Amino acid sequence: MIRRRLYNPAQLTPDELKASFVAREDTLAEMLRLVGEQPLGRPCPHAILIGPDGMGKTTLGLRFLHAIGDTPDLAARWQPVAFHEESYAIGDLAGFWLAALRHLARAARDPRWADRADALAGDEGDTERLAAYALSVLMDFCRESGKRLVLFVENLDAVFGQLRDEREIRALHTTLIERPDILLLGSTNAVFPAIRGDGEPFREFFRLFLLEGLGREDAHRILVSLAGGGGGGPPELPEALKRGSGRLEAIRRLTGGNPRLLVLACRTLIESPVGSAFEDLERVIDEQTPCFRARIEALPIQARKVFHCLAEGWKPMLAREVAGAAKLDPSHAGAQLRQLVAKGHAREVPLPGAKRARYEVSDRLYNVYCLLRFSPVERDRLERLAAFLPDLFGPPGMGTMYRATLETLRGDGIGAGDISEWLGVPAPRAAGDRDFRQRERWLCEAFELAFGPVDPDDPIFDELGKEFPIQELMEKIFRGASDLIEIGHVSDVMEIVRDTGDVRPGGILIRVVFGLALVQGGRFSEAMEILEHVPEHVSSDDSEKTRIMAMMVLLLEGLVFYRRERYEDAIDMFGKTAEYIDSGGAEYMRHFAILTEEINGAAFARLLRREEAIAAWQRASDHVRPEDSKELRGIAAHALMDKGAALAGLGRHEEACDAWERTAEYVSAEDPAELREMAARALGSKGLALAGTGRYDDSAAVWQRASQYVRPDDPEKTRQVVAMMLAAGGCLFNLNGRHGEAEAACGRAADIDPTRHESWCVLAEAILRQDDDARLPEAEDRARRAVELAPENPRALHTLSDVLARRGEWAEALDRLEHALRIGGDVSRAEGWSGPTGALIPAVAAGHGERVGRMMEEAGLAEPMEPLWHAVRAELGEELEPLPAEIMEAVKDVRRQFSDPRR
Repeated sequence: MIRRRLYNPAQLTPDELKASFVAREDTLAEMLRLVGEQPLGRPCPHAILIGPDGMGKTTLGLRFLHAIGDTPDLAARWQPVAFHEESYAIGDLAGFWLAALRHLARAARDPRWADRADALAGDEGDTERLAAYALSVLMDFCRESGKRLVLFVENLDAVFGQLRDEREIRALHTTLIERPDILLLGSTNAVFPAIRGDGEPFREFFRLFLLEGLGREDAHRILVSLAGGGGGGPPELPEALKRGSGRLEAIRRLTGGNPRLLVLACRTLIESPVGSAFEDLERVIDEQTPCFRARIEALPIQARKVFHCLAEGWKPMLAREVAGAAKLDPSHAGAQLRQLVAKGHAREVPLPGAKRARYEVSDRLYNVYCLLRFSPVERDRLERLAAFLPDLFGPPGMGTMYRATLETLRGDGIGAGDISEWLGVPAPRAAGDRDFRQRERWLCEAFELAFGPVDPDDPIFDELGKEFPIQELMEKIFRGASDLIEIGHVSDVMEIVRDTGDVRPGGILIRVVFGLALVQGGRFSEAMEILEHVPEHVSSDDSEKTRIMAMMVLLLEGLVFYRRERYEDAIDMFGKTAEYIDSGGAEYMRHFAILTEEINGAAFARLLRREEAIAAWQRASDHVRPEDSKELRGIAAHALMDKGAALAGLGRHEEACDAWERTAEYVSAEDPAELREMAARALGSKGLALAGTGRYDDSAAVWQRASQYVRPDDPEKTRQVVAMMLAAGGCLFNLNGRHGEAEAACGRAADIDPTRHESWCVLAEAILRQDDDARLPEAEDRARRAVELAPENPRALHTLSDVLARRGEWAEALDRLEHALRIGGDVSRAEGWSGPTGALIPAVAAGHGERVGRMMEEAGLAEPMEPLWHAVRAELGEELEPLPAEIMEAVKDVRRQFSDPRR
């Protein structure tokens, strides 16, 4: 496996460095050409690599040295020598040549040269003579070996700054001219005065190689090399690169194509696959903050002030604008700007037809840093751009699923328990999805649905009466007690208990049944009055029936505490049931044990004690046997569903998938619909988790199994839930380019429940994205079916618009899209669709730019989609005002798409 070193590439072996070097090949070739064509005895073409931190100066310099060693002709004539990056010990010219000798000993694998350097340093106290002697020893190496030296010195500006005085600088200049056996290759973050200033000896002495940010192709090659070919990347990286192409392209542009930051962003993509480009940007900027501060603080005070104002402005600024922001005289500000340009900190930006020069920060990364830290208005603008670029250059995120899923759960009357299970996968993703503009609102609505008031008709109470001795009598008493409570005669219930409910077994039964009726009626205080102290009169030596009644009392008391949100007390009460449980006893004994553990797990979960919740749900399933009744298997399956959702929330997806798989194992084809629905939902959650980690083939197989648990005669709710699950899976397949699987999943969903517009919508998109013109009528039929079922649904309208646009029916396509934008508003943008961007660009390309401009303005899209808005304006002949470089670059890309013949 090839190691990666973002900050210390010198630690890599030559083979590792060579394998990781996949960009800047042209620059390397030019450097090798200069060395290869250098005549013997002529002064060398000294050079400096210039670029911000992370631009690959060290990697390129070291790759250059290794390439010399790998080329027989060059290796016979040149000896590469690399200085350490931090040459802090060099304080004078003598120290420079002594360091060269010590690095030469390492490079040539001959300790003699280091020994001679040490001897000189110990014997000679005069620094001028010491410098001459050390240089003479270097020349001895050249004569002895027949080779010339290539010295690669990183941070050359710092080394020059450490030399004692100007005489040593001039002495070094003279040596490099007079000694053709030494070639100096340096690196620096920016042009510095010693090589640019008037009268400086090294002015125009070096050949400058300016390392610009990587283009899209070079950036892609670096990340692909990280992902494959033993590149040391995690196994999920190739799929993450494909899925996150838009995020990475946004980071490339906003960081100026910085290779180091791009690789850091790629690692972020692995850790947060559903994060946002803006969140990635904030993270990498945060990691580089100490460097930014050091660079800015190194400037003189006035220059720092001007630089800060320039960086805070983002777009190119006139000198008078900078002067106004910095509160300086215009001539003074102009002088500072010229100095910043001379030192490489700023640059002039030529604009067509402009009479006066505008300025911007050379390293756009400093610009982004200042925008994030000091400019709230431009920060918002930057955030909008970071949201737009992934939409333009990559597949949309999972945002398309969020709103539709929530609306479906709300509209179908699905129970709170079912909702919490369904949200187990999308909720953690939505929580980390910074591109989802309505994330917090969505999460609030989701939790309100999932964890609202407990339904008084919860089936847990029905389960208590099953498999219990003298069931008919208990049911009769229970109905009578419930009737009395319902009409308000709670005092009568309490009187009956006092008359007949002593603490002997028969009395305990009366207390249990009446306590259950009071709990169901919400009369918790009276229930506790009846139930408390009962277990104190029961011991582990009593009969099984007596012990089961005592356990039921504890369970009911725990339920009361749980309903009152006293979760610690509920857990304490549930824990007391352990002494009454006989895991080898009758089924009804295990029945109550399973119920206790399931609700115990829910109490732990409410306290965010997730590991203890997971353990409780696991214990619940451990009590169940394959031959047990459907009621017991149902409770165990429900506990495993909860366990899977909790594990998924902790990011332990493999364990979650195992829990969901075990859920399905408790269900057979002969079971009732509600139990088969649970198995289908468990497999649906597993399918989502597998797809979320790129295991699409496994995911498709799991969803196919899930659909087999549903029958045509099942209740409508069961069919709706499974159809929704398959549609969600189809949507996820579509987003990741698996259109065949998406079509199969949504075709099955439409068969199960033909009334859901989501299934028809995703089905139309799957057919459309397979780029088969012969199937466009089929896609249109599916899209019109979706609109027929949901005529005011923005996504359905948008899908039909896409299909019609592909068929060239632009009039209706734009009508449908305009309707979608009008009724969708912020929601349509929050859902992260590939359109409006993906729909508006081809509309302009087809000649409908004027209408697109009007639609964008009316829908409020000019700010969220600023590059597209300016591109449409430019396409209509409007002259654009000065724009930030990143936005202008995106505008050019959009306009290229307008003219792309493939559209």
